[in-house]
Amino acid sequence: MAKTVKIFRKPDPLPNRRRVLLIGAPRSGTTLLATMIGRHTDVGMLNEDVSGRGIGILLGKQVSGNKLCVPNQIRLNRRSLAGQRFLKNLGFVAEAPKSKYCIRDYLELPNLKILAIIRDGDDSVSSMMSRGRNKLRKAARRWGEAIETIYELKRQYGERILVVSFDELLLHPDRILGRVCEFLGLSFQEQMLDGYKHNPYYPEAELRMEKAHQGKPQEVQFRLTDFVPAACAKYQELLNQAQQNSINNAQQQ
Repeated sequence: MAKTVKIFRKPDPLPNRRRVLLIGAPRSGTTLLATMIGRHTDVGMLNEDVSGRGIGILLGKQVSGNKLCVPNQIRLNRRSLAGQRFLKNLGFVAEAPKSKYCIRDYLELPNLKILAIIRDGDDSVSSMMSRGRNKLRKAARRWGEAIETIYELKRQYGERILVVSFDELLLHPDRILGRVCEFLGLSFQEQMLDGYKHNPYYPEAELRMEKAHQGKPQEVQFRLTDFVPAACAKYQELLNQAQQNSINNAQQQ
């Protein structure tokens, strides 16, 4: 049996408190979604708390959450420090994961759920290359590992993870945020829809629907199937499921 992570060994004085770990590839909408969720009066959202402590010490909220990007901040499993240094010295890994705990460590927390957001690979990689100044191979690897991680989590943990599409969040924010609230056991609040105004990193005057991949001409094609073919296939499967779930939810309302 795996050892319990030290930070989670102390009894929780609020055992019924709910927690959420929000993950996604870099430049896939994680900050936007975290800010929208954080507008809810019963939610306290942390941005990229790599210590792992914040999610347990937030005060006065029914739901405490943390947002981290895969794989540059958090990974599915822990890796040995020696292995990380070895790969880094060989040039295969640009930097070691920054989070003290992996996703499986977080899943040891009672009442924790995972919220994952996915975005078209070309759009995500293009943004990583322009804003993050990543090279194509590195950006493709990061997007691919994020998709592989989300796919594996969905396969193993089922109802503990909700996957939403970045496009759907832009085009149907009320529908997607309603699903998120239902997933977290919350009632929907209208002020969540203006989360884009309160994003401290990328504040916007309005929700920029033109960023959605659906229905727009493909301006950039990186041929990601040459770099991460398995991830491309899994992304399409995850996207189809997320879109179908969104349609089903809309029809039920």
